[in-house]
Amino acid sequence: MKQFVQAIKAALKKADKNVLEQWSTEPEISEFSAVSVERHFSAQQVMASIQAFNDVHHWQQDSLHPCFAQFLGLSQHIDVLSHKHSPFPLMGLVHIENTINQVSPLSPDKMHIRCYFGAIRPHRWGIAVDVMMDVRQGGSTCQTITSTYLYRQASDVPVNQHANGSDTTAQAFTIAQPQSSPVSFCATAGRRYARISGDYNPIHLYSWSAKLFGFKQAIAHGTHVLARCVSVMILSTPFSNDKFTITNEFKYPVPLPCDLTLKHSLQNEETSKSISFELCNLQATPRKQRVLCGRISN
Repeated sequence: MKQFVQAIKAALKKADKNVLEQWSTEPEISEFSAVSVERHFSAQQVMASIQAFNDVHHWQQDSLHPCFAQFLGLSQHIDVLSHKHSPFPLMGLVHIENTINQVSPLSPDKMHIRCYFGAIRPHRWGIAVDVMMDVRQGGSTCQTITSTYLYRQASDVPVNQHANGSDTTAQAFTIAQPQSSPVSFCATAGRRYARISGDYNPIHLYSWSAKLFGFKQAIAHGTHVLARCVSVMILSTPFSNDKFTITNEFKYPVPLPCDLTLKHSLQNEETSKSISFELCNLQATPRKQRVLCGRISN
């Protein structure tokens, strides 16, 4: 019932255009009044969610998946964006960037997650806003997560591009001698992920509901796509799951169903190592083939 109410609330949430217009014309405004949602998860709740998450994301490691905490707190994420004091319409936002910074290992035990708004700033094609998550266990912060959304204003430029108009991730994440792995998403992937995450955004469920928001067919959840990629990379390229940072940009949506190619490469440096990766839809036009790219680093 909570998920149904949350979905209806999100669908009806309208933009506060007066506030957004003020922010877009006053660059010195970098953040707004605190909207915070906190939740404590018992060990039993965490364990139940781990099983559901692992099944959907093909995760077979003993450690927790690097993206698990973000998945667990997704309902809070939606609550923050659809809060009465939020000026953003949830259905009008595009997830363009994501950063997961882990400073100590997570365990399958009770977990506390706080979700809140971070910085807000003018963007070449609208307004960018960060939604933050602090993940705590045993009284200490284990992960901090930043999800950057774009509220798009009138523009002819594609939404899934960086603010400065250049493909910065292509420059920052170069892949030498990559491994290639298939990553497939079935037609029901959006509905399956919605059932375990609580994110029932219509653009992920059916072609007819996605078309109401301007998409030709349903598209996969960005957080689901990222987590699937991480599962594949860590399976083929062992990587420390104790302390790491995952950064990525979402370039174009993943249509459902879809067969994609994940290219990734391990880079060893003197004091650290990293995995650069990009997910490609080879069936799309050349300009839209790269749908996601990023890096995992220690």
